[in-house]
Amino acid sequence: MVAAPADRDRAEVTPDHDQHHTSNRRTPPFVVAMLSVFAGLIVLGAGVFVWGLWMVDDAGPTLSRVEQRGEVTRVAEQFTVRVNNYSSDSVDEYKTSVTELLSTKFSSEFDQAMEDIVVQVQEAQMESQGEVLASGVATLDDDSARVLVVADATVKTVFDERQRHFRWEISLVKVDGDWLVDDFTPVA
Repeated sequence: MVAAPADRDRAEVTPDHDQHHTSNRRTPPFVVAMLSVFAGLIVLGAGVFVWGLWMVDDAGPTLSRVEQRGEVTRVAEQFTVRVNNYSSDSVDEYKTSVTELLSTKFSSEFDQAMEDIVVQVQEAQMESQGEVLASGVATLDDDSARVLVVADATVKTVFDERQRHFRWEISLVKVDGDWLVDDFTPVA
């Protein structure tokens, strides 16, 4: 019977010894999953950090492009407003204000068109008030751009009053650092 207690002591010692010896144990799956998630977050954070440095380094050209978008939009909107705001009493001032925004090529086309229109505007005692409703840059590179403009105008004559609706694509070119209108076409 003495042997029984010794066996019992040996049986109790063996499990304690196994609990302290971890080389035969496996890591629980949830720990492996958590370590994988943390490793993924570290890699993602490093990627975001590198991307952020690249964007800050590239901020100069990006801001310049934003400024160019604003400039071409402003010129296209000015052109639209000037073309749609006129009176038969001030044709010369109208031509001057519009021509300031035009490229040399488009200025000569505009002058030719004005010769035909002036007589009609004066005979009908035409007056127009226009406004830009919306605009957006369609394309932009270093020396050319296309801007889409939506505008309305109220045109009064001795005969009647009409509402006009315009949807234009305005082409611009950069000449000596200034954006100028080079053409415009109606769009549906």
